[in-house]
Amino acid sequence: MISSDVGRLARLACAGSLLILVAALGSILVSGAAAAQDDEFSQLPIYREYRDQLAAQGWRPDAEFGLKLASGKPLYRFPEVLCGPKICHARWIRSGTEKIITLIRGDLTEEYRVSP
Repeated sequence: MISSDVGRLARLACAGSLLILVAALGSILVSGAAAAQDDEFSQLPIYREYRDQLAAQGWRPDAEFGLKLASGKPLYRFPEVLCGPKICHARWIRSGTEKIITLIRGDLTEEYRVSP
């Protein structure tokens, strides 16, 4: 009886140790993936700069596309942008042709980035 209790405790201790090891490895992998994702994000073109390039090519931002506050001010940083939690879309027009640019929003302090 005592030996079966010892064996059961040993198995529980091994299982607990294994769970702790798996959790620690998962945490390391997630933080590494987040760092890689941040590096990839920083390599994407900044929308503010891309916006200037579009305007230089004759494209015009569709200021009616994005949402506005009651005061008439754009809800987002640019009047042509409409955002969800992580992804935004910007609408541009040239000679009756529409161009939708997909953006990655980032957090409140980061620049919008042009999605690949």
